[in-house]
Amino acid sequence: MDFWTRLKGEIKAKKTTQEWIAGQVGVPFGTFRKWMTRKTYPNVKIGQEIAKLLETSVEYLITGIEPEGLDDNERELMSTYRKLSPADKENVMMAVNAWAGKKRHNLLRKSADAGTGQIQHC
Repeated sequence: MDFWTRLKGEIKAKKTTQEWIAGQVGVPFGTFRKWMTRKTYPNVKIGQEIAKLLETSVEYLITGIEPEGLDDNERELMSTYRKLSPADKENVMMAVNAWAGKKRHNLLRKSADAGTGQIQHC
């Protein structure tokens, strides 16, 4: 898989368009399309801007490897997590810690204390 294939995949995953990305980085769409068909790369600055818009890294787009060593599922999880509100992030962390066996007792107790009359498992 090459840069442009990964870029197309990221654009699709983010439910955006090539036209939108080109506009956001200040490149005419025709130029963007020429890069794609000729398999040439944008300059580093534009590559960084594209990666930032897609919440990924230039390294991933070029090599397919995240600098942090994250796989595709982990990258998707991080991308989704970053979009959450602080309260939702706290809830996610509480659930993850519970699934990992940490603080499970506290999560179950909070659920029971919420007046449900039942202990709810995540």
